[in-house]
Amino acid sequence: MVLLPALLLLQVVFISSQAQKDRLQKKFFLLEPQKQITDALAACKRNYTDLVTIYDQVENANHSEAVVKGSYSCSWIGANGCTWSNGDPVTFINFSRNFTEERCCGALTAHGAWECFNCSSKMYFMCHKQDHILISLNKTWIEAQLYCTKNQSNLVSITNEMENERVKEAVNGSDSVWIGFQYNYKVVWSDDGYSHYKEDVKAACLTFLPNNCSTRSLSTCAPLCYKRFIYVSTEKKSWEAALNYCMSYPKKDGLLRIQSEDDQREVERELKRQNITEPVWVGLRKSRLFGFWIWSSGLMVGPWTNWQDGRKDPETSYFCGALEKNNGTYMWSDKDCRLELRFLCEVK
Repeated sequence: MVLLPALLLLQVVFISSQAQKDRLQKKFFLLEPQKQITDALAACKRNYTDLVTIYDQVENANHSEAVVKGSYSCSWIGANGCTWSNGDPVTFINFSRNFTEERCCGALTAHGAWECFNCSSKMYFMCHKQDHILISLNKTWIEAQLYCTKNQSNLVSITNEMENERVKEAVNGSDSVWIGFQYNYKVVWSDDGYSHYKEDVKAACLTFLPNNCSTRSLSTCAPLCYKRFIYVSTEKKSWEAALNYCMSYPKKDGLLRIQSEDDQREVERELKRQNITEPVWVGLRKSRLFGFWIWSSGLMVGPWTNWQDGRKDPETSYFCGALEKNNGTYMWSDKDCRLELRFLCEVK
């Protein structure tokens, strides 16, 4: 049986949804000093959550304004429209001044800069297994990649300046040669966010704000990081065990409560980002003493609610609440408290 202290039950109160409006909303941080993209991504993941994902025009405008007000020339965000032929994301760039942001395949010039070519063009190419191997055959980018894979390798990937210099030396003065760089047809976000916002975030490599910045060969920008306040468990527990976990672990602040549409929106984004389709426990609990629903923190549920079937009948429902996906959205539902489900904690 799941019990809440009687004193807690007697202290149930309403808290204004306006006062709690931004409780679960992500917080954003512009970091100093400016960094290369690999260092920027590492700093965001180490100290916060990740580089920012942009979901709509308002967020894009607000972030761009913050960059300008902070006197930064540019700021890294989490959008990436490029990959290497082995599937790894592009985290280092060495574009030439003539590089054009079009969907194309990448080649390395004799001077070590990257150029954008039509993928059906034919040229020499470089495979990489343990060593860099220049293949003196004229092939399209796809043909070159197939040649490399048939020989247990891939077109070469370049992740830093030192590797770029080694590949340049292996080219040994040849004309431009294919490398493994390619544009995708969609933006991929570093935190795996499910954002469909495309107006100002094109499928470009290492995207940054403001998006009218004309230089695509910038080596350093200010990282624009975000921190989220929702923890999604990987293990499954009963409701009571989930409550104990969220209350006892450092940087956790109890099972999640959802008090507004803003809270619900943030929760849905996080569940979609992690591709969660199964039910997950939240802090919903029905008082056995009084028969109404409360949050595990002792706060009354409402006035805003999101039940699957409207207001719950206190005489027929189970005593613990979960989020459950229904027709593409996550609704509240009552569940047997003994069920073992994944769960959501609030993060301090």
